[in-house]
Amino acid sequence: MRHTTAVVTAALFVVLLAGGCSGGDGGGDGKADASPAPATSSPAVVDSESAAAPKLSEEWGPKLDAATSSGKDDVCKTVGSKPCVDHITELTELVYDVRDAIDTTGATAVYPKTLEAIDDVETASASYAEGGCAGSTDETLADGSVCGGYVATLLLGPATLSMTMTTDELTAQ
Repeated sequence: MRHTTAVVTAALFVVLLAGGCSGGDGGGDGKADASPAPATSSPAVVDSESAAAPKLSEEWGPKLDAATSSGKDDVCKTVGSKPCVDHITELTELVYDVRDAIDTTGATAVYPKTLEAIDDVETASASYAEGGCAGSTDETLADGSVCGGYVATLLLGPATLSMTMTTDELTAQ
């Protein structure tokens, strides 16, 4: 946000400076001065560059990291327990919020690997729900069950996104 404000301020300064210099020539020849046109088109290029490579990881990385380090390491020991269902639901909603932020900023081209990771979480979430994993008291995270695999993906989703977002941003530069 600060970068965009600085760019807009700089663009306004350039336009005002160009307008002040061209208007005071006193030539009176009646010809329109074409010099402001490049100053007007230049900020648009700068704005599109900053829009092309947003830094969503600056906002979402800390949120994603905090969600995965919440001290709830054993909450999904039994993958169908209510506390596990609640926890992975919160994590999944956070992942969906990241997808919404990417869509809102129009940055889908900047975050291809992040969107793939989001798809993995979405697939695991749907499979967990369709597989009847919620409410199961027989399966644990450690037993290698299918439901345990879905839960592992959901538990690791936010941490994966945090790293992947940063990687996508570095690749976009």
